[in-house]
Amino acid sequence: MTGTNTATAGHNHNIDSFENDLEKGTISTSSDVIGSGNTTNNNANNRDGDGGHLQNTMSNFRHDEDHIYINDQQIKKHEFLHAFGGSLNVGTRLKTEQARNYADPVPAGLAAFSCTTVTLGLIQMHAKHVTHANILIGALLTTSGLVELIVGILCFIIGNTWACATFLLFGGFYSSYSFVLMDLGGAMESYSDKAEYGQSVALYFLPWVFYSFLLWACTWKSTWALTTLMFFVWMFIILFCIGQFADSVLVFKAGGFFCLGSGVLGFYNAFAGLADPSNSYFVIKPWFLPNAKHD
Repeated sequence: MTGTNTATAGHNHNIDSFENDLEKGTISTSSDVIGSGNTTNNNANNRDGDGGHLQNTMSNFRHDEDHIYINDQQIKKHEFLHAFGGSLNVGTRLKTEQARNYADPVPAGLAAFSCTTVTLGLIQMHAKHVTHANILIGALLTTSGLVELIVGILCFIIGNTWACATFLLFGGFYSSYSFVLMDLGGAMESYSDKAEYGQSVALYFLPWVFYSFLLWACTWKSTWALTTLMFFVWMFIILFCIGQFADSVLVFKAGGFFCLGSGVLGFYNAFAGLADPSNSYFVIKPWFLPNAKHD
C-alpha cells in the first residue's frame, strides 16, 4: 500500500497505543491537529487487475485527549477496555453493549479458582502432613467447576473471548479432576498396577500443559499481574504432569508451590477487579507489559 499522512511542520507527533490498532491504512497520530484543518491525507490508490479504475484503500486515524477518530467516526476513549488482570482482558477492545449493562463476572471466577487452588497447592506441598486432595472433591465440582463454567458463559455474553475460553476449559478441568480423585467408574482397578495408573493420570494432565501455555502466550502484551498468574498456572500443571510421569514427590511439592502461588495471584487479580475508589482505600492499577496497548 502506498500513501502518506502529513501534518503541519512544528507539531510533535506523540504516537499513543492505538497506532497499531488498524491492520490497513496509514495512521495520523498527532492529537493537536484534530479539527484544525492542518492534516492532509493522500489517498492510497490501487489499480485492479485490469489496470482500470482506482480504488481508495486508505483509513484516517486521529485522536485527542478524550476521543479517537477513525475516518469520520468518533469514539470516546473510555469506551475501550484495556489489558487488565481484574477483568481478564488481554488487550484493547471496544466495550460491547452487554459489557456496559451487566456486571463483570471475572472477579467471581478468579475467586472460585483461587479458593480451591490455594488448598490444592498446600496439600501438594504436604502442609500439616496432609497428602490426599479428596477433601476438595466437592469444591472441584462446584466452586472451581460449576462456578467457573457459569462465569465462562457470562464472559461469552459480555464478549470477552479469552476469559470465556479460560473459565470454561478450567471449569471442565477441575470438574474432571474431581472424577479422577473419586475414581469414578473404577478407573484405577482397570489398570494392571499402580504405576500404569500413574502414567495414565500423567497423560490426562498432558493436554492441559499445552493449553495453559497457549493461554499464557496470549497474555504477553497484557499486564504483569495477569501474565504472572498464567505462568504460575502453566508451571503447576506441567510440574504435576512431570511428577506423575516420574512418580517424584519433590516435583509434586514444587508443583504445589506454583499451585499455591497461582491461587494467591488469582486473589490479587480478583481484588483488582472488585476494588474501586467508591468501595476501597486501595485500588490496584494495571502494570502494563512492554507493547501493551493502553492510553
